[in-house]
Amino acid sequence: MKKVIFTLLLLLPFLLMSQTPLIEPSWELMPGDGPIDKDNFLPLDIMEFNDGCYLVPVSMEKEKAIKFVKIDNDGGILQETVLQYDENSIISTFLLDMYNDTVNVFTIHISEEDGSAMAFVKHIHIYEDLSLSEENEIWRKELDGVSLENMELNLFPDNSVLIDDNGCRTLAISFWNMREDMYSHILLKLDYDLNIISEKIYDNEYLNNYAGLGGTFTYNGDSTQYYCVSYTPNNPYYYFMNVFDMDLNLTEQIRFDSDPPVYLQATNGYWCQNPYDGKIYTLGQVTVPNAMYGEIVALKIDIDNDNVDFLRLSYTSDEIDNVVYKNKNLCFLPDGRIVGCAIYDIADLYQYKPGGYYAYIPVFDANMKKISEWYYTQGVKYNQLVHTIYSTKDDDIILLGSSRFKIYDEILWEPYIVKFPASAFDPDNIEEAHAHGLHLAVAYPNPGGDVMNIRTALRNATLQVYDIQGRIVHEQEITDDITSIDASGWNSGTYIWKLTMNNEQLTVEEGKWVK
Repeated sequence: MKKVIFTLLLLLPFLLMSQTPLIEPSWELMPGDGPIDKDNFLPLDIMEFNDGCYLVPVSMEKEKAIKFVKIDNDGGILQETVLQYDENSIISTFLLDMYNDTVNVFTIHISEEDGSAMAFVKHIHIYEDLSLSEENEIWRKELDGVSLENMELNLFPDNSVLIDDNGCRTLAISFWNMREDMYSHILLKLDYDLNIISEKIYDNEYLNNYAGLGGTFTYNGDSTQYYCVSYTPNNPYYYFMNVFDMDLNLTEQIRFDSDPPVYLQATNGYWCQNPYDGKIYTLGQVTVPNAMYGEIVALKIDIDNDNVDFLRLSYTSDEIDNVVYKNKNLCFLPDGRIVGCAIYDIADLYQYKPGGYYAYIPVFDANMKKISEWYYTQGVKYNQLVHTIYSTKDDDIILLGSSRFKIYDEILWEPYIVKFPASAFDPDNIEEAHAHGLHLAVAYPNPGGDVMNIRTALRNATLQVYDIQGRIVHEQEITDDITSIDASGWNSGTYIWKLTMNNEQLTVEEGKWVK
């Protein structure tokens, strides 16, 4: 595939000044008209057309609009269109689905009249030429006595609108009354023509929860029940699987405990169903006993056995904070692999840290066995806040997120899209992984102090650290995910680290670490 790297004119001078070259994925694309500030940036989503092209929505909050960008299979921008919405309302979120070769966009809006809030859901078609149908309002609800500043409204299922074989859709709307600290959850079932055929409302009393349906609503394998995950508001935050029949009636609540116990107060990632085994998974950020900072874990719920499997992916005993954005953090491949995305070493979400915020890409199987883990970075001048992973019809992998960088004293943000072939995540093909900017190990914190940490899922590898004169200052075998090295006796400066295998005949990873 021909490599295409797009970047913005305003960013080009900065890239040319950087001493670190751009990575080499299949292609990289930064759509838009220029860097945007964080107040006007909302996460991207992606959907694949039947012709192999992709539709990417970018929320333009300040302009009260959504920009839809169509890109081809090689990353080239084909078309753009803008969906403008009512200046008197606030758009809370939007969802995409594809049915009968047409993309459908569902948006939920909030407006205020006479001191009370009004919520409504609208629908619009987007065709392959990016032409738009007329906008149609399909649901409206008056929220008595609640002002806009005291509420939060979200529209969910796990990754797209749920559609059954008859073309009926199900939406889950989460409403938080901040003044009363109360969640309500509105379930809507629509027929083929988007007429409401069932509407149910549940609140904390029914679902034992605070966060409720956030990204968790899904079918079971044979589309005879709905599931959503909720949790108690008090430590240790027990999780429940709520089971609904196809008329949206709550029929069962199953409490899940994990072994070892884990405090699941910040799962963040969307729960989603694996289309190949019917089990429900999430990639999340949690805190466990005796650990003060975020850890990335994977969880699998097996409804048939009423249990949850728990896989620790990024455990650290130090002050490295790892996070998962609340979005689509998992994708499923036909060969059984499950690929996730998170952020490794996020020192401060709202501060610029050159070289930090590695995109962390774990790979595990349906039995919760870790196969490999990968790191991706755009270079020492950038942070990337990856939040979405997507598998294409050809089983390639696309990451979406925002790139943060600094020009002079100004911190700028830019949405980005990066595509990799699925074969690049094969641990037996390291050369291909490196060719696409993926790495099997990372040194942190960088720059650091008296301790240098190497994280890798590799085993039977040898770590060697060299000073700037090429002298070996440390050497040992890799036996654990995290190898901590006492660097207190080293001089300040730059060091080169290498991981080798096959009796040092093959260098699988190398990099620089600064003390």
